[in-house]
Amino acid sequence: MSEKYILAIDVGNTNTVFGLFQENRKGDILHHWRTATHRDRTSDELGIFLISFLNSRNISTADIAGFIYSSVVPPFNPVIEKMTADYFRHDAIKIQHDMVPLRINYPKPSEIGADRLVNAVAAGSLYGNDLIIIDMGTATTFCILKNGEYRGGIIAPGLNLSMEALTRNTAQLPSVVFEKPVSGVVGDSTVHAIQSGFFYGWIGMLKGILDEIKKEMSDTAFKVVATGGFAGILQKETPELFDEVDSLLTLKGLKIIYFSKQR
Repeated sequence: MSEKYILAIDVGNTNTVFGLFQENRKGDILHHWRTATHRDRTSDELGIFLISFLNSRNISTADIAGFIYSSVVPPFNPVIEKMTADYFRHDAIKIQHDMVPLRINYPKPSEIGADRLVNAVAAGSLYGNDLIIIDMGTATTFCILKNGEYRGGIIAPGLNLSMEALTRNTAQLPSVVFEKPVSGVVGDSTVHAIQSGFFYGWIGMLKGILDEIKKEMSDTAFKVVATGGFAGILQKETPELFDEVDSLLTLKGLKIIYFSKQR
């Protein structure tokens, strides 16, 4: 009998990420793929796209035993569900606040983004009960776990979105790569000046918010866990900023929730 797999799908505003793990719960995320979230993409296009990914690893549609997904793009949810039904003959499990294995102390839990809850589940399982979880995605989000309980968080602008807005709305400023400027904090060119503003500006924002959280909750020794594409870049240059960087945090959370539903 061939190995069976579960597919996790994280639908974000900018990217959709697919993660593959074994049905028998062994091991971690085996493979993951990323594609842009096109809101006008059809279920057929998405199904063919996903099958091509699986074929690259010699995995057939018959090898997929289930699906779970989180989404912050509601209009895209029917596309995901139709794709899994038509191409894999499976109904996808959709993440909702009342199904996650997590204590939530929040006035309106339905308002919490599915990705934030999934990240909290994964981080709590892997890194402890007192955490500040930072996701540097389309938005920069902070989520607080205290004594294993979800307490709320902060939503700030996303780095990529802010960089795009600056260059789109200014006539003479070019687009730049997010990285530490070689000139240091004082830019010796327009490109280096923009890089400095975003690199040191974002470090300042992150440190400032972290300091305020720790000041307000001074009775708790928080560990800081970060995910998202830019977290690794910042960690390389400022290793004291985060205690852990986990690029697959959301997919790991989907895996944990999937198996919690199978008990």
